[in-house]
Amino acid sequence: MKVDVAGAAVPRLSRRQIASFAQRVLRAARGSIGELSIAFVDDATMRALNRRFRRKNTTTDVLTFPDEIVISLDQARRQARDEKHSLATEVRYLIAHGILHAMGLDHETDEGEMNALEMRVRRKVGLV
Repeated sequence: MKVDVAGAAVPRLSRRQIASFAQRVLRAARGSIGELSIAFVDDATMRALNRRFRRKNTTTDVLTFPDEIVISLDQARRQARDEKHSLATEVRYLIAHGILHAMGLDHETDEGEMNALEMRVRRKVGLV
């Protein structure tokens, strides 16, 4: 899988590390995606995307489109602070979550399959 990383930099997590982590997640999930873009944006951009594509006028942490994951670094920072872990760890959680959505899984409509797989993937890639 080819991974492109765009947008704001993530402290303590290089673009190469992000791409490598995404590939590890995909292998752990036994999924297949040809190419993937991961874009880091601010809350204003995420809110606009969420409003346009989901008709929700709020920010969110991650949105997944075909071949693209968009992550709000502002929201990720808040979540990292709330969970008392680093921004880099939170970004990894969101990348894993987004990849599972990119594979076609949806925790809002399934019966817990995505959440169960996400926990297995987290364990396999050292995110527990």
